[in-house]
Amino acid sequence: MRKLSTFILSGCLVTILSGCGMKQEVSNSMNGNKQTYDETKEILPSIVFESDLKNESLTKSEIHKSIQRYLDTNESIYKVTSNIEEKVWDEKPLTQKEAKQLKESRKLLRENDQNFSQYIENNQLPKGYKKETKRLSTYFTTYNKTIGDMDDKVQKIQGQSEKGKIPTKEIKDLHVDTSKVNGREQAKIEKFLKQIKVKTNAFKK
Repeated sequence: MRKLSTFILSGCLVTILSGCGMKQEVSNSMNGNKQTYDETKEILPSIVFESDLKNESLTKSEIHKSIQRYLDTNESIYKVTSNIEEKVWDEKPLTQKEAKQLKESRKLLRENDQNFSQYIENNQLPKGYKKETKRLSTYFTTYNKTIGDMDDKVQKIQGQSEKGKIPTKEIKDLHVDTSKVNGREQAKIEKFLKQIKVKTNAFKK
């Protein structure tokens, strides 16, 4: 998720400026240089966050490890999907392999989010942890929904693909719920993670 902030900002700017014929200029300025769209060599994780614990009083050590695993799984998936997201925003065609990766990543993200959400709902967190851990869960789940929406649209037009390429020009109006994913929420999450000494690359540029 290193490009999350750019992803959101680019989407907002594109929506505002597309009517002025400035989409290409926005894309170029956000990327800083010419992008290449080689298929990623990263591999999707085979497992996601899971826990059978219920009605337990979690220790700080347990919740720290759980948050770390949840975030690490997200990050592993984002490494695969980041180039695909960029291609969609720049209306570059996707390959069949990329469409498959997008679909698989959606399934993994959904499982990871659902399992972690249930975990923090079904157990008692240490004092002072519930609100911020819930904020973290909501933030990433909301962002991941955008990837799900993207996959829905890709799958819808996949049958129209020619020569193994899937057009993305029709995939428009994708957006993140900025009431839940914004700079203020991000800052609160980063502060919380720093306080509990959980390291993540989720917000790296």
